[in-house]
Amino acid sequence: MRTTNLAIIGAGPYGLSISAHLSAYGIYHEIFGQAMSSWRHNMPTGMKLRSEPHASSLWDPERQHTLQAFCSERGLDYQPSGQPLRLADFLDYTEWFQRHAVPDVCQLVLSRIARAREGFCLEFSNGQMLWAKNAVIATGHLPFRNVPAALSHLPPELVSHSADHEDLVRFHGKDVLVVGAGQSGLETAALLHEEGANVRIVMRGRRVNWNPTHPGERALLDRIVYPEAGLGFGWRNVAVSQFPMTFYFLPNSLRSYIVSRSHGPSGAWWLKERVSGLIPILTAFEIERAFERRQRLQLVVQTEDARQTLEADHVIAATGFKPDLRRLSFLDQDLTTNIYAVNGIPHLSRCGESSVPGLFFVGLLTAPTFGPVMRFMFGAKHIAPALARRFSARGAPRRTLAAPAAARN
Repeated sequence: MRTTNLAIIGAGPYGLSISAHLSAYGIYHEIFGQAMSSWRHNMPTGMKLRSEPHASSLWDPERQHTLQAFCSERGLDYQPSGQPLRLADFLDYTEWFQRHAVPDVCQLVLSRIARAREGFCLEFSNGQMLWAKNAVIATGHLPFRNVPAALSHLPPELVSHSADHEDLVRFHGKDVLVVGAGQSGLETAALLHEEGANVRIVMRGRRVNWNPTHPGERALLDRIVYPEAGLGFGWRNVAVSQFPMTFYFLPNSLRSYIVSRSHGPSGAWWLKERVSGLIPILTAFEIERAFERRQRLQLVVQTEDARQTLEADHVIAATGFKPDLRRLSFLDQDLTTNIYAVNGIPHLSRCGESSVPGLFFVGLLTAPTFGPVMRFMFGAKHIAPALARRFSARGAPRRTLAAPAAARN
């Protein structure tokens, strides 16, 4: 079996940013996965990023490969904020970042990881196997898709998650219910409407929360009193965006309180004109049950005043993601059992190491530990250098060791 000191599993914003930092430190490692796969295949065509351009870069330590640098090289207009970034442009940028900063992504998909000989045995979908002393799990949001229990028993022809769709054209002329009024639900509804679907939004809340309109150029005093951070405006967002390692030391109860109440469902300022007054929004609706009748979906909902049934060809659950270690199907059962976790949330060190030495987690699964910033790609800014410093301090093998040819594409 081939061996390596460090394997990164996942080549999304976190995996690529971590790899870029390790390479800059000269630390030998290997990275596996289909680069930016979920962004390419699980987000709808025509989507725009909710994050402002200044918060939409991947991370290399010298900041040579930022979105701004990409736009400058390509002769594209770049504004730090106030101009939403198209998904297509973002994907062009990440391809450029990968080519310059992480050129050696191995396009293998992990099927199983288990403990073996003071390290880990990795099995890939093509049958290849690898022993790694350390493993960083950076597999993104998709394993944690959340569909309400009232809908989860129905077939995919009738019910899907918002992360299941790359192309919404197939819903042209169909009656579609979108459950959820966060950014994903609102933008999915807008795109469906623009593709000619008959769409309605169903939400539990009493009103849609729209983010404040971006003010454009602001006076110096306004920028000091209400600064713009990676996750939005205001000093509270500055704290959440920039200090996850301080968040780590807060009491568990306070961390849980902040995470549960921070950055809830809302829509970007630029999306409001594509939804309000154009798409019916059914507020204060609670889903009780759903069933199929004549190849159509019947959704029984409870309002404040009465129970009623909504009918549609399809329901898209834009109901977010629920981090839970047990949803990572590639984790061997013995490994899952030996990771200390509470309700599926692993206990982690300051650099994301679990109770199983050498096994690290990054991204959404770490939000209860490091704060809401880890729900977003902006969180890679913090964990990538932390991991690079950790492995550098432990004397990890350096890049002078050439990677075996079998590890390449």
